[in-house]
Amino acid sequence: MFGRKKNKNKENKENNNSSTCEKKSDCDSCQNYDKCRCCCECDGCDVVCKALEGCKQELVQAKEKLIRVTADLQNFKKRVEKEKIQWMHIAQSDLIHDILSIVDDFDRALAEKDKEGVSPELAAFLEGFVMIWKSLYKFLEKYNVTEITQVQQFDPNLHEAISQIDSPDHTSGDIVDVIQKGFMYKEKVLRPAKVVVAK
Repeated sequence: MFGRKKNKNKENKENNNSSTCEKKSDCDSCQNYDKCRCCCECDGCDVVCKALEGCKQELVQAKEKLIRVTADLQNFKKRVEKEKIQWMHIAQSDLIHDILSIVDDFDRALAEKDKEGVSPELAAFLEGFVMIWKSLYKFLEKYNVTEITQVQQFDPNLHEAISQIDSPDHTSGDIVDVIQKGFMYKEKVLRPAKVVVAK
């Protein structure tokens, strides 16, 4: 009786060893046994490895998405900053353009100062205008506003011809007279000079 029980236990042990070896063999064939350490449970090993592979792919996709989002954010910030500067320049140019009409008034008033026959009282009065006139031009200079000094030959990019006249002292296309000064703002034409051109 004890002999039969002993033999039966031996047979069960051999069957278990055989089953374990078969599972180990399966795991060795799928090359996941050592990596996952699944204790020869090959089916569970496949599930874990597939899940791990899926996680790796999701991580790669998340990193790529993060890079794209970061790049888009940087481009957005640069675009906003550029637009901010552009709007600031537009606002400044509009304000300065309106101030130019005041500069014109001072230029015309001070032109009277140099004429003959001006009374001493008027000359003294105009001296106060000179100080304001100089302050206005300092203000324009501060904001990179410069006068268009090229007033010899007509240039459609810099000048606006309001009339053409015959002039024996000028060749065709020469500027005979400047009716209104032109100005540049940050190397762009803020207001073209109004000129009279020789035919």
